[in-house]
Amino acid sequence: MTENHFKCGFLIAIFSMSHHLTFSQTESIVESHPGIILERTEARTLHSDIVGQDYELSVSLPNSYYTLDTTYPVLILLDPYRAFSMVKGLTEIYTTTYTLMPEVIIVGIGYGGEGMAARLNWALGRVRDYSPVQNTETEEAYEKLIEEGGIPNIDVESGGAPLFLDFIRDELFPFIESNYRADTNMRILSGYSFGGLFGLYALFHDPDLFNKYFIGSPTIRYSNGITYEFEASYAAAHKDLEADVFISSGALESLTADHMNKMAEKLLSRNYKSMKLETVIFENETHVTCYPAAMSRGLVELFNNDDGE
Repeated sequence: MTENHFKCGFLIAIFSMSHHLTFSQTESIVESHPGIILERTEARTLHSDIVGQDYELSVSLPNSYYTLDTTYPVLILLDPYRAFSMVKGLTEIYTTTYTLMPEVIIVGIGYGGEGMAARLNWALGRVRDYSPVQNTETEEAYEKLIEEGGIPNIDVESGGAPLFLDFIRDELFPFIESNYRADTNMRILSGYSFGGLFGLYALFHDPDLFNKYFIGSPTIRYSNGITYEFEASYAAAHKDLEADVFISSGALESLTADHMNKMAEKLLSRNYKSMKLETVIFENETHVTCYPAAMSRGLVELFNNDDGE
């Protein structure tokens, strides 16, 4: 529980710093200079009837999108609020400067808003959407920390992963594939921390939805390790798991690393013929610092395996 509180505290620290800024000064700085626009990136809004949420999508198109008449793999990125520019930059390097992976369409699933509202929407949305079952302890911990950060009377919800997975399958992919030249046979899911928890949920509940999974520092211990039950249920009902999976952790987040190794051992013990699993423990990295290293390595590993992709 200590490590979970650390992550929550880190999130609230961001809220607190913003809360104590003079917003008029911040706004004047923004208004005095032009904003930066990411090349070939679009902002779209998609309403989900399934979740009851307006999602703000950040869609990054490949370098060759307007010059080649072809389809592209789609990388679904969770937590784009903190990771979109990083992942876009990595894919640009690995497809333009070098050829370590194919060009991809990146779709970040965000929650909208500006300033403090954006941070709060992101925090509340990810706890709800990425967690597989309702957990009162998690909700109360987040509510307390958010209140300590200066935002009272916030209700935190958890356990929305089943609906969020339905949204991705039944609403998001039809939208993306009808508006962009998406390769329907190559889909990648990228999630870190709670996003990694959701990645494992998707892997064990609808593995055919994605071909490749980046699962960074997953919060496997959530709700007394219920993800292990999902893994066991899947194994009892299936003889194979057709997916390329990259799971990682920082060595300095020892509890997360222990759970990652335990999950990897269980997956390997099933002897799934079609599963490709790569695990990496990054030395001298914490839960906060490991994300860039893991994302960089994960993209290379997922697109450079024995099947020649």
